[in-house]
Amino acid sequence: MQKWHIKNPHLNQQKLVKSIYENRGVTDYKALFSMNEKDLFDPYLLHDMDKSVKRIINAIEEEQSILIYGDYDVDGITSTFVLYETILKLGGKVTYDIPNRFIDGYGLSKSKVYDIINDEIDLLITVDNGIKSIEEVALLKKHHIDTIITDHHQAEETLPDAYAIIYTELNDYLYKPLAGVGVAFKLAQALIGEDAFEYIDAVMLGTVADMMPLTSENRAIVNLGLKKVRNSAHIGLSKLIQFLNLDQVSVSDVQFKIAPRINACGRMKSAKIALDLLLANDTKEANRIVEEIEEINNRRKKLTKILYEEALELYDETQNAIIIHSPRMHEGVLGIVASRLANDYGKVAVVLKEEEYTYKGSIRSYHGVDVIKILEKLSDLLARFGGHKNACGLEFQKEHLSTFKKRFEELIPEAEVDEVFEAEGIIDIETLELKQISDLEHYDLKDALFVFENNKVLAKYLIKGEHTKLILSGNTDALFFNNKLLYQQIKANKNINLLGRLDINTFQNQTKKVILIEDYQIL
Repeated sequence: MQKWHIKNPHLNQQKLVKSIYENRGVTDYKALFSMNEKDLFDPYLLHDMDKSVKRIINAIEEEQSILIYGDYDVDGITSTFVLYETILKLGGKVTYDIPNRFIDGYGLSKSKVYDIINDEIDLLITVDNGIKSIEEVALLKKHHIDTIITDHHQAEETLPDAYAIIYTELNDYLYKPLAGVGVAFKLAQALIGEDAFEYIDAVMLGTVADMMPLTSENRAIVNLGLKKVRNSAHIGLSKLIQFLNLDQVSVSDVQFKIAPRINACGRMKSAKIALDLLLANDTKEANRIVEEIEEINNRRKKLTKILYEEALELYDETQNAIIIHSPRMHEGVLGIVASRLANDYGKVAVVLKEEEYTYKGSIRSYHGVDVIKILEKLSDLLARFGGHKNACGLEFQKEHLSTFKKRFEELIPEAEVDEVFEAEGIIDIETLELKQISDLEHYDLKDALFVFENNKVLAKYLIKGEHTKLILSGNTDALFFNNKLLYQQIKANKNINLLGRLDINTFQNQTKKVILIEDYQIL
């Protein structure tokens, strides 16, 4: 079940930002937002950095073919961009590739390895992937192709037998939680020195989009990137920001406006479209790609709505879990549909796309069910699975469907664990001032969770049949996006405890405080 833990029972609401950062061990939070290039660590402290630089320089001098191999999310796209541009700047004979979500799947596949062999690549550099590609790297080595791995994902006990591996966990590097693009940037720094800061805005995008902790080196990267992105040298990025009417780009702008559009390319069509935007050197071409990306993102929204409605028609309310399967499901939005189903009906949701021989799907947890524990016990049925306790991907042969459904539902009770939400403290929403909420966003605390106790619900609405809206006292609205379960459960004039984030909404010249609900307790 879900539990709420108050990190600071004595949170000072009058000095909200200061109180939050002090409880996190930061005595001077303003200094945190002044970190810059002086606060970055020497890239040569990373494992195999010197070896990697020498191999790349040798490849450039010998005019060998170099391939940058990335991933289809923002982190992977920006990683590819940074290293491709860096090696191009050095005069390298370099190309790039990003796997197609629908054809290739994540990471370095066997089929991609054979493409690399057939293309007579001399040096492969992986970015934001590769740390688990043991068989693939061995096959490349057998064909005399050197591989340099740059990655930040969880490694297995055995590492690939690569020429070099740049990975923060392999030595005593002073800051471990770099994004994939952060690791790629360190290699770029080692190769071209201060010129690598030309790409710091892209490094910031990948770091923020991949939800890395914004401390230490990441904090310096984000400070520098936000400053540079306002006047980005990259035409495509500038045009996207201009299209979105973002005067002062913030971390939340990246999370909720920029990153979803870049991710939509890989979800719906090809991540290479987003990479083309970053690489664009012509205004007309950049504008065309921005329009294409917006169209793709709108198509993603419409498709999600259509497939969610289809999933509702297939939903059996007697199930302990929601298990939906259809040939019309789209692999790019399976996770989004599963998440909405879980939120709306308070159950674990499994959404499967029926293919010729297999089902491919996404799972989203609810109320502390550890879905990885379930899949581990079903591993005899599965061709592959991966993820974490709240969200997973999986694939299995079609003949296993009925057995999978039966055993999955049976395993839910024993997979229930206490899920703890970490709230900064308790907020009295009636006395909270709008400026205090503005300060939260300014100092990158828009994602901070708070508890709001004993709120009287004056009225309730269901917006577009999808989102619950509560009217509270204190000039406050509360919104639970993609959740109608709360609307069905709550009654007007009832009291409710809320766990959520803070925001401000201005509509028709009226400004209101907004609680973005994450969880609730009806009193």
